[in-house]
Amino acid sequence: MSSEEVLANQKSILENQRVILQNQQVIQKNQQVIQDNQAKLDAILANQQTIQANQEKILANQEKILGKE
Repeated sequence: MSSEEVLANQKSILENQRVILQNQQVIQKNQQVIQDNQAKLDAILANQQTIQANQEKILANQEKILGKE
């Protein structure tokens, strides 16, 4: 292999490493977004459970009111 070919290969390897690093950084950002979204989904689920519990309380109160009438 000529010195020009070796140099071209080294440049290609360096470029590939640069692209790999960029991709790893994008993956890390995406993982952080996924974690943030999961936390938001967890909060939504907790809110939905609270809403359901409140709706059950409202229903029980409405039944009490109707029973008194």
